[in-house]
Amino acid sequence: MGSQTIGMQPHSLDGQHPVGLTRAAIQKALVDPEEVDLSWLPSLSSSNGWAMALDALRFLSILVKHLKPQHILEFGSGLSTQVLKNACASLLPPCHISSVDHDPEFGETVKAFPAKPISSCLVSFQFAPLVARDFGGKTLPTYHLQAEQFASQRPVDLVIIDGPPVVLGGREGILYQAMEYARPGTLVLLDDAKRVEEQMAISRWKEVLGDSIEGSLIPGFFKGLVAIIVHEPLKRSDLLARRLQASAQDIATIIPREHLFIVVGDEWWNTQIAPGRGAIPFPARNGQYWGAPPDDSTAIRELERLRKSEAKFLILGWPYFWWLDFYPELARYLFKEFRNVLKNDRLIVFDIRH
Repeated sequence: MGSQTIGMQPHSLDGQHPVGLTRAAIQKALVDPEEVDLSWLPSLSSSNGWAMALDALRFLSILVKHLKPQHILEFGSGLSTQVLKNACASLLPPCHISSVDHDPEFGETVKAFPAKPISSCLVSFQFAPLVARDFGGKTLPTYHLQAEQFASQRPVDLVIIDGPPVVLGGREGILYQAMEYARPGTLVLLDDAKRVEEQMAISRWKEVLGDSIEGSLIPGFFKGLVAIIVHEPLKRSDLLARRLQASAQDIATIIPREHLFIVVGDEWWNTQIAPGRGAIPFPARNGQYWGAPPDDSTAIRELERLRKSEAKFLILGWPYFWWLDFYPELARYLFKEFRNVLKNDRLIVFDIRH
């Protein structure tokens, strides 16, 4: 059972580099013929489909043997916590597990089954409510963590992302959160990778984090399993600069340097995503941004006035996406009259030439 890259290209690194060692551990785990006995687990039917599938749990157990982590951070507690605890029981140096869940009931699952009789593995369960936090200009659900309550203060070697559930906002923000505790070579496993929501999160991670990570879909797993290796841990404070840089690159790719274009928003926003370019703020008076228009008709008139300045594109950035709801007639006008040449979670760009 091999792996395939999913668009985040691996770097060429020596096998003794932390990233190379992590890659090697994954490959060894995939070909390891060891039979893992999980007969002691309760019926997975009682978990409402939230538990990791048996094939992923077996892989976790074998992976621990080859990766030899000293600190595991798990988002989403339960049966996987018990499997990890048993797998880590004989590791030297010992491994500690910091298990986090938004639901306190899953903490009881962590305590429900004994580990192997002789074990130096410490498991710390933390109830962490979900909160909304900004990650590079995008608000996402994340866990309210108390890092001082982790089982270890070492950087994390292995991260399991198996929460929060889609109905509570999904998992996009969790990799960004995990980066705060990662090191080069940290392995992140994302469960349920066959679901559309997880696939969208992977795509956005690729856009935001770029070559700071590499990712592989490991084929053959019932619910889908993605392995992400951290090359460079990016802190939350770094994400806005990354997103602005990606936005500027979008504009440079789509709009020729000689073309004028309109950018919804103030001067600060213009200079961030279009440095050194001839961007026209929208709406504007005497070349200066003058605030959100009072209604749709005013916005449409202002757009037509600025089009006469030979501007060829209009850019709507994520801080101004709310305009599409607040000015529904303007939104209909834009999508009906002009070609939408880009739409992602950073920018919406229209070609306003007729």
